[in-house]
Amino acid sequence: MLNASHALIGASLAKLVPNPYLGLPLSLASHFLTDLIPHWDLRTRKTKRSKPKIVVYSLTDAFIGYLIGYLLFASSVPLPYLAVMMFASQLPDWLEAPYHVFDWRFPPFSNIKKFQSKLHRKLDLPWGLVTQILILFLAICLSRLN
Repeated sequence: MLNASHALIGASLAKLVPNPYLGLPLSLASHFLTDLIPHWDLRTRKTKRSKPKIVVYSLTDAFIGYLIGYLLFASSVPLPYLAVMMFASQLPDWLEAPYHVFDWRFPPFSNIKKFQSKLHRKLDLPWGLVTQILILFLAICLSRLN
């Protein structure tokens, strides 16, 4: 799943669950649960792009999620909590990054890579992006009911 999508789900959870003792574990768990849903992503794990290009694409993806999350939720969620919730929802991908970027093929990086590889359900464009948009729409709508 795109990191922007993970961040927006984390932001929605920040609005829905103002208690950080509940919200943070839910935000982290949301990463793994949403990766089980067939989705499209930037294919940073299996690409012939250069590592610098992968880093730029990945950071841009993450930043877009933070920016949209901020624009949608900063007026209703305390900024520190919002930022931590968005980061927590992306944390497994941040932990996996050294495996790909620096070739750190040892624990915990290799463990998280192996675990995430088992969970991912890929789906090509356009349907893999459609599923993400529907999930985001649902998450944002649910958070607006609160």
